[in-house]
Amino acid sequence: MNGTSEAFLHAVATENQLKRSNDSLLVFSLIYVVLNVMLIQSAGAVGLILANSLNMILRIVYSAVFIKHYFQDSSSFSFHSCLPSGWTILLFSGVATLISEKLFLDREHFWQTFPIHFLIGFTFFCISSFVIYRRERRFINKIIRFRDHMD
Repeated sequence: MNGTSEAFLHAVATENQLKRSNDSLLVFSLIYVVLNVMLIQSAGAVGLILANSLNMILRIVYSAVFIKHYFQDSSSFSFHSCLPSGWTILLFSGVATLISEKLFLDREHFWQTFPIHFLIGFTFFCISSFVIYRRERRFINKIIRFRDHMD
């Protein structure tokens, strides 16, 4: 999400908008460095992940605000249309797998409890893949035809 949104911003922004974007990226980097120092000292590796996550969120929000303003006069663009059509099944699958981890996976008896948790996760992966493929089939086939045409 971050890479795609920033690439779009850098492709269509004016010189002044790019300068503002770079200034914002500098501020986000400074926030990241400060949070890194603070959170690593207090939370270790988890702190590093939290600092990095916040940095990515700030960058994505900045790009999203830019994109929203860029398309403000157009009714043909919406962020909702950018989500994969199976995002709800992905969300449901993630929640179900987390619940499975909490209910079935026992760290002390890992190898005895792992198969049931793995089976639940794999089942939801297959269901999600099937649903997304069915909904995105036209798009996937376009990409395949385009790739074959380029070869």
